[in-house]
Amino acid sequence: MIRRPPKALPYAVPLSLPLALLPVALPVLAAIGLGASGQPAQAETRAEQAFVQLDANGNGAISRDEFLALRQQMFITLDANGDGLLTREEIETARANGKGGTQMQRSDRIWQQDANGDGYLTMAEYTAQTRGFDMADRNGDGALSPQEFHRVARFIATKK
Repeated sequence: MIRRPPKALPYAVPLSLPLALLPVALPVLAAIGLGASGQPAQAETRAEQAFVQLDANGNGAISRDEFLALRQQMFITLDANGDGLLTREEIETARANGKGGTQMQRSDRIWQQDANGDGYLTMAEYTAQTRGFDMADRNGDGALSPQEFHRVARFIATKK
């Protein structure tokens, strides 16, 4: 059975969150559903639930493929017209509507993913960069353990 991540992205990224963590923080926030009123204790419970949800094969770790599946779902959510391309307007609309949070990644950071410089983000461009996953994967085994996942979730919760 394939578990689908939530379609809506009900979170805001704290301004003090280090930019290097944003690529992993956004999917973690989406998965735990941490809203503006999120408390660290509540976030821990949500993080545990999110970990189980994201661990699609139930092996006790979130693989790069499972992480990329969430990134793909985020892309689909942001792609309002369904044409397979993200535009600046769609990103700004997502910010305004709270889908990516009003403090979603800075626009210039998002557009650094535009590899060919055409002003659009394709699914391939949006999912190609996994630096945040790599940073969260502290032991370098290619998967996020519950401890690695919860470390990011706790860090994010304390920055709210």
